[in-house]
Amino acid sequence: MQHQRNVLLYIIGHNATAETYDYLYHLLPEIRHLSYRIVIVNQTTTFLPELHAIAAQHNDIEIISLDMPANASQLLHIRTMIAYLRELQPTIVHLLANTPTSDRDSQIAMWLANVSCRVMSIATTTSNTLANKSAFFAKFINQRIIQTIHTIIVPTATVKQHIQSSYQLPATHIEVIPIGIDAAHYAVHHINRRTRADYQLPEQGSIIAAIGSWIPDKGHSFLINAMRSVWQQYPDTHLVLVGSGLEISNLQALARKSNHPDHIHFLSSLEDERYLLALVDIYIHPSIHEGMSFHLLNAMALERPVIASAIPNVQEVIEANASGLLVRPGDADALASAIMRTFNDHELRITMGINARTRVSQRFSVTQWHKHTIDCYRPQSTPLYRV
Repeated sequence: MQHQRNVLLYIIGHNATAETYDYLYHLLPEIRHLSYRIVIVNQTTTFLPELHAIAAQHNDIEIISLDMPANASQLLHIRTMIAYLRELQPTIVHLLANTPTSDRDSQIAMWLANVSCRVMSIATTTSNTLANKSAFFAKFINQRIIQTIHTIIVPTATVKQHIQSSYQLPATHIEVIPIGIDAAHYAVHHINRRTRADYQLPEQGSIIAAIGSWIPDKGHSFLINAMRSVWQQYPDTHLVLVGSGLEISNLQALARKSNHPDHIHFLSSLEDERYLLALVDIYIHPSIHEGMSFHLLNAMALERPVIASAIPNVQEVIEANASGLLVRPGDADALASAIMRTFNDHELRITMGINARTRVSQRFSVTQWHKHTIDCYRPQSTPLYRV
């Protein structure tokens, strides 16, 4: 009788980015020795070329497309996931790039499907989301579901503490595995430099940049407001905002009301942001709420001096006054002061850039990310934790 291999199931959510697929592309060759049957359920069509690259590299991997319309009901999504789970009977389920809602739907499906599996979940739930789940019944249901998970992967200790306290989980069931990048790809001298003209930016003046979705939580409005004070000392400074999102109209209106509307530039998301980051003088991460950010790590690896909001997850990445400056979230005046301090101190800019790259290389490498994830995939003799 043919031996049935254990199934490792990846469920890729709507929050997937190019980095999500790059992570899988480089991780999959490293887990071949574990002999899993690998299945990928892909829930977005945004990055089909990246998915095709994975399929071309691994012709024995099964890929299922599950791109449901935006108006599909939660019940339909859960029922579809239940069907796949019962058919595949996975040993491990790894949730990637899910929203808190789709994370919850996948967990409900696994609970109802009664699949005996270890679940590896990169949790997207932030402290803000957890705090909003105040209704007793909703919290009770969420607790029952999440306690069926054998292992949860989270990117920061902050997320671990919130999930552990909110859902009364044993600490041993939550693994902190920070995301990582290959710093070698972000060595300034290895990047084929592009010019400002390639991005339709002026040749003169300093450049401040922020990359991320244009949504209120990203704090771009505070950055635009901070520029009023910056321009008083450095009138030739240009602000570049890279991304996409529903907040674009509000941000453009705010830019038009500023002292120098022609000094604020909006760029759509870039295929490879390294080239732009290499032209940047200061990188800003003004988020009010944030998990882990590849954009922040990329800028740090490129030795850009970074200024970020002092929010819990980011504070695990940046060492204040060493690998970057931290300011009160949502405080435009504090942000402006930090920008001017950085412009005024050449030695500080150089030192922070070097320290930032060192920090990423030592603590947030893709090699460590892969290694710790693979360790979680290895067969375990510990009994499943069930409620």
